[in-house]
Amino acid sequence: MPTLGESLNIIEPHNALALKLKNEEDQHGVPSYYPHLPSGFQMFEMIENQISDLNPHSVIICSEVFALLGLTEQRKSIERLAKRFAKYDVTIYCNLRRPDEYISSWHRQRLKFGAKIGKLSDNALEEYLDTAHFQQDKLIEGWIRDYFFDSKLVVRNFDEVKAAGGAVKDFIKQSEIPFPEDIDFPENQNPSVPCAFAEIGRRGLHDLPRKEARQLVGWLASGKARHAIPHPTDNEIEMFGPENREILLNKFRPIAERLNEITKVRPFYHDLEDFGRCRSIPEAEAVEAIFSELVQEANLQKLPKPITDWLENWKH
Repeated sequence: MPTLGESLNIIEPHNALALKLKNEEDQHGVPSYYPHLPSGFQMFEMIENQISDLNPHSVIICSEVFALLGLTEQRKSIERLAKRFAKYDVTIYCNLRRPDEYISSWHRQRLKFGAKIGKLSDNALEEYLDTAHFQQDKLIEGWIRDYFFDSKLVVRNFDEVKAAGGAVKDFIKQSEIPFPEDIDFPENQNPSVPCAFAEIGRRGLHDLPRKEARQLVGWLASGKARHAIPHPTDNEIEMFGPENREILLNKFRPIAERLNEITKVRPFYHDLEDFGRCRSIPEAEAVEAIFSELVQEANLQKLPKPITDWLENWKH
């Protein structure tokens, strides 16, 4: 069924479930773009009713937000899920992305939500070191230590997932569920702002009025900018700088070792030492290289005047 124009409650109901469970556990809060959610109990009842009425072969509950439930203090949300579903034959499936790429991607995704964030090469890295973006061993252990310890665990390295054709194709293969053969596979549904444009979007959110700042970031993330303005690829641009690279690598080493033990894949991250190596193009140089063409394209595409004026007065 088409979901264009529907709220995120309809488009991403499993995110809504995970967010509601976490909020009921630790009062973390539910974003305003998931309005008027029913209780976790009501959502569980709906899923149980669907299972009862439809008698499906398999049920897939899927949300990145479930990763957060493994790091709560008492993991009450996971306990609630276990009370409902541990009686079934459960597989827990998780994709893990190397933390430097994951943190960079999520940091740039936050621009699309209008977040006024710092730079990863300054102190913004600190925001992520105690989160599921970095504490990857704890997010898995939180699921299997007390409740789903008898479940099948599939933990995939995102590099391998991409090599297998992407998250959807890899999930179909790993899940062992009999999917139809004529599935239409979606393209990337949620691209980040490219690294080469990210500092422009970040500064815009600090400097411009909210409406124009959001328009600027939306344009930078869109194909209208990404396809029109030649720019280095994300994996060529250094976002962290040498000091934060060293911090990231050293703090992740014990996490990587624990992942080896949990997944029984040694090493789970075969390129661990690369986490500490800087990419070839510093972020500031990447911005400088594309900036004049970006300003020209913004004028050609008739972005609002407050945006083009701000760009033309940009202080590098």
